[in-house]
Amino acid sequence: MSPAGFAKSTLKAYPRVSQILRAAKHRAYFAVYGRDPGLQNYLHLFAPFSAGDPKARSALTLLAASQTIPFLAKVANTHCKRHASEMTSFEFCEKFGGRERGAFQLEKLFNEMGSDKSTFHDYHLVYGSLFSDRRAVKNTLEIGLGTNNPDVVSNMGSQGKPGASLFAFREFLPNARIFGADIDRRILFQSNRIQTVFVDQTDISSFSELEKLDFPFDLIIDDGLHSPNANMAVLLYGLGRLSSQGWLVVEDISEASKPLWSVVGSMLPEEYASIIISAKNGLMFAIQKS
Repeated sequence: MSPAGFAKSTLKAYPRVSQILRAAKHRAYFAVYGRDPGLQNYLHLFAPFSAGDPKARSALTLLAASQTIPFLAKVANTHCKRHASEMTSFEFCEKFGGRERGAFQLEKLFNEMGSDKSTFHDYHLVYGSLFSDRRAVKNTLEIGLGTNNPDVVSNMGSQGKPGASLFAFREFLPNARIFGADIDRRILFQSNRIQTVFVDQTDISSFSELEKLDFPFDLIIDDGLHSPNANMAVLLYGLGRLSSQGWLVVEDISEASKPLWSVVGSMLPEEYASIIISAKNGLMFAIQKS
């Protein structure tokens, strides 16, 4: 058998060897050219549906991924009738009477419980402004408990306190049942008026545990993975689960992602009003159901 024939037969007999060699080839290509030769295979939604040089197609795929949502936002802002309003967290607090509703009481509770919602962020200005009668709030849900395990993406660091904001909301909303969800099973817990369950925001089927909670929520918070696909998963689950006058709030949105939320605001049905909030160290996207 010739050397070439022997090599082919070896790769056929040991597919794992073939996989390793292909992976090594890709790594070498990336080291030399700074891109994956098969990038368009991973971002196929944005890949040109045409033949051509792989390097050029990879570059065009990246360009399409960076341009598509901003272009969609321009279409939405120009041609759609509905738009998300925009304001700062301070303006939100002023508009909804946050001082009278307890925004600064909630700030104190976040601090006491070890949540960064009122230290690194100023989210108390928003959450403390949502409800005119806190005693009437029945059910809340926060996705993302703040894991302190460093092997989990979007962790809070070793000094983080999982569930800190749940404890703060329990004190702030005296009659509410407080629900939480997280991908890290190690930090799930149960306490008085607090129940937590597993959810993986990148897997819609994992919301099945939340689906068992067959009652509306007055407040749903997305403080989980902080990626667009994870955010959309929460919208898919949460929009139909809001009570009348209930709120869904997405936290920690980068300024670069603002066009995406302009598109979302233009897509929502009439019974949902949306606001892009410029807060401390991140944007928020708030939706209220009429």
